[in-house]
Amino acid sequence: MSVSVVALGTASAAPQGSGGTKAAVRAAPAADPAREHWQPPTHRSAGTEGPKPGEINTEYLISEVSPTQFRGYWYQSHITGVSVTWVAPSGRDPYNGWDWIEILDSDGKRVTWDWACGNANCGAYGSTLIDAKLTRGKEYRALYYSDGGRVTKGTLRAEFEFWA
Repeated sequence: MSVSVVALGTASAAPQGSGGTKAAVRAAPAADPAREHWQPPTHRSAGTEGPKPGEINTEYLISEVSPTQFRGYWYQSHITGVSVTWVAPSGRDPYNGWDWIEILDSDGKRVTWDWACGNANCGAYGSTLIDAKLTRGKEYRALYYSDGGRVTKGTLRAEFEFWA
């Protein structure tokens, strides 16, 4: 009988007294802990200045929001929501820019949000599946924000009104 031990992380060997060398294991760093725990603000303060006319839907664009379904691995239950198709300026990587998409109801309250791009190097054009339970026949808005990470909530770049 044999036993295998697997440790995730990095190992280093350093002399431990006169008896020889022992291995010390350190935990592997998280891929991007700030991105995993970051949440956009849940409400806009009255003093926050919004974008000026002509600044929305110019360099960035949401071209379509459509209902969608996704079946997970091994035929798990369907995830339902919307697919938000967007365009960013050429050469921009929305992952590196911490771009995110928010869905609001007709009262301006957040329904949900998600990153525009979940992986690095997704390019300046894409479609993001956002898990959301929307009410059929109700009006919603999809908002695209750029530069939404670490210390800022981002800049509103595009908006798109749609009916579920």
